[in-house]
Amino acid sequence: MSDRLSDNEIRYTSSEYSVHLHEDAEWWFVDTVDDRGQLRENVARFSTFELAEVFLVWHWASTARNVLRLTSVGRELYLRGIAPNVEAIALAEGIYELRSAEGRAVLLEPEATIFSHLMSKSINEIETIGKAGVDSWGSSDPHSTNPSKED
Repeated sequence: MSDRLSDNEIRYTSSEYSVHLHEDAEWWFVDTVDDRGQLRENVARFSTFELAEVFLVWHWASTARNVLRLTSVGRELYLRGIAPNVEAIALAEGIYELRSAEGRAVLLEPEATIFSHLMSKSINEIETIGKAGVDSWGSSDPHSTNPSKED
């Protein structure tokens, strides 16, 4: 469920995970709260709403793939290193500012390396990558609990 609190503040909530996206003069910040109520402030920041949206869609798609026990696409992207069209500036150990034609993002590793490959992607492209293999989920497992498969 999403809740637009103002023009520069949006909250996405579920019983297990919540994201608070808020903007100051220069950045869109991401705060998260997990199922135990642990608040993590400023886990990522983005120069545009569009980059924040790409990050969140990717994060949710990755979580869904994990729940479905599908192959992680992030690992492959991480192994490629920083995308060639993205400049990565180390701000502190394990924290990078990514700069590209699409804007800037500040993330922790390994998300910084993975996200460098996603910055230029559209939401539709991210959704397509995230859905790869979902149609065949459970088809080879006779004990699958895939709710979309009929007996």
